[in-house]
Amino acid sequence: MKRVVIESGLHDSAIRPQTLLSEFRRLSIEDAKSFFSDPKELVEVACPACDSDQCHEAFQKEGFHFQECEECKSVYVSPRPSKVALAHYYQKSNATQYRVEHFQRETAEARRKYLLRALSNWLGRIVDEKGNVQSRIFVDMGSNSSVLFDEIQRLGLFDSSYAVNPLPGLDVELAKIGVTISQGGVSGAGVISALHQLENQFSPFDMVKAAGDMLSINGLFFFTTRTISGFDLQMLWAKAPYIFVPEHLNLLSVEGIDRLVHRAGLNIIELSTPGQLDLELTAQAREADPSVELPNFIEYLIEQRDKLAHNDFQAYLQKHRLSSHVRVAAYRREGIDA
Repeated sequence: MKRVVIESGLHDSAIRPQTLLSEFRRLSIEDAKSFFSDPKELVEVACPACDSDQCHEAFQKEGFHFQECEECKSVYVSPRPSKVALAHYYQKSNATQYRVEHFQRETAEARRKYLLRALSNWLGRIVDEKGNVQSRIFVDMGSNSSVLFDEIQRLGLFDSSYAVNPLPGLDVELAKIGVTISQGGVSGAGVISALHQLENQFSPFDMVKAAGDMLSINGLFFFTTRTISGFDLQMLWAKAPYIFVPEHLNLLSVEGIDRLVHRAGLNIIELSTPGQLDLELTAQAREADPSVELPNFIEYLIEQRDKLAHNDFQAYLQKHRLSSHVRVAAYRREGIDA
């Protein structure tokens, strides 16, 4: 599997301005208390990555229990809100409305510049190299913005685009650029994407399997997510301020993601961690919260070494799949039933 190193000058403030992130986090935590207040309605689950039931509690946040799988070291919330409860939350919560109306729209151009244009180019390159060029259908699962479709359409690889189960409030915006909305599924897709969806699914396996079922033979599935294997989450653990329920029910390890994709019947082309923010996020969290304790070496690296050293350290994390931003490209092989 490929490993990549990327440096684009990205800073956290460009794609997650502190004022927007803080308000989104506040609303999410507040809404979670309201929507998921009855512990009797929470559901125990096995590891979402490898399906092992062997785990121990890793930490608690805002009343939710995060478990660590003893097999693949993924971290996940259990007990968790049911699939029905989560669907209701994403349709009706104030946090969802704020995400669409403010967070996504106010950071749209920064995300286009630093993330989505590069991601669509990566997608297009793999389609050219390994995709089913006969199927010119593009599908995005759980769409939360129209910007991705702008960038995908620019590639000229697809004749039709679909948004499957987009967040509410995007209908008019997507229709204007020719995107068809589907609340079920699409068959024979050449490419499916799911950007930062895995971490908020009741069942990541069901999501990956659903993507595989919609693909044509040799069709490609691209997804991004956070991984607990990443440097910043390993350093900060329970004190990571940007991890909260229900946005982060599943923080799968790199090893867990590999097992999940293969369990769902797909083959991996690339599993890489091209994140650029691990050291920056760790430093920010330490600065904002005096109770955050870091190893002496990391403190020294942050405080005493220059930007070149920081960039080289981040490049090392990328090269060895130790960043917390992961991207995966997989394909549907022959013999997998649709």
